[in-house]
Amino acid sequence: MSSEVEFFDVLYLGIFVILSSAFDGRFYDGQKPSIPLMKEMACAIAHFYALLNYFSEQFIVVLGGEPVSHLYIVDRMLGEFAAASVVLAKGIEELDAKEKELSDEVECRIVNSACPGYIEAILQKSHPEVLPYYSRRLACGHKDFLWTGPNVQIISRSDCLNSLVPFARKGEFRDLPSHQIYTEDLDANPPIIPGTKTQVEKRGGDSLNLDDEQVKKRSRRS
Repeated sequence: MSSEVEFFDVLYLGIFVILSSAFDGRFYDGQKPSIPLMKEMACAIAHFYALLNYFSEQFIVVLGGEPVSHLYIVDRMLGEFAAASVVLAKGIEELDAKEKELSDEVECRIVNSACPGYIEAILQKSHPEVLPYYSRRLACGHKDFLWTGPNVQIISRSDCLNSLVPFARKGEFRDLPSHQIYTEDLDANPPIIPGTKTQVEKRGGDSLNLDDEQVKKRSRRS
């Protein structure tokens, strides 16, 4: 994870795991996922955050000359990936409606209109700090699944002291001044996409509970 490519390889995989239940048919139609499946997902997410914690102890992230917390990149990417997923799902649904593809295959696919509700439920439960930014990106029709911010520079915390002096004086920004994502005055209560809330409610609360310990870890790291 000492390079931009390695860092984003881990980041993309971790974010997909966080949102994976929204793309997995085993979580739809009121099904209650098996205990082994839930444990596997919780374990994968725990390993993801363990890697991030290790990364933060070893490296400093610099965006456009500004030292920024690695969590900024994680949360920004999560919000953008989630928004792009919803935009894609809505686009597929609109295409299906236009082409009137009412066949047996449609019944076997994940219901595209349900995907937004599942994604919002995941964010609401485990990543509420990302919801305002997600809501704004969704309103803009965000379609990029990859990182859209400045080039990422990763500096080892063990490098020559002289190279770290400017960053040590500033400290690491929690929110990038030039592109803030944690604004509190916008979209405090992001809307549920019409027609999806019922889909999520039918699913039931148990299927979203990855692991109480993971929720606690998420709270402690903020």
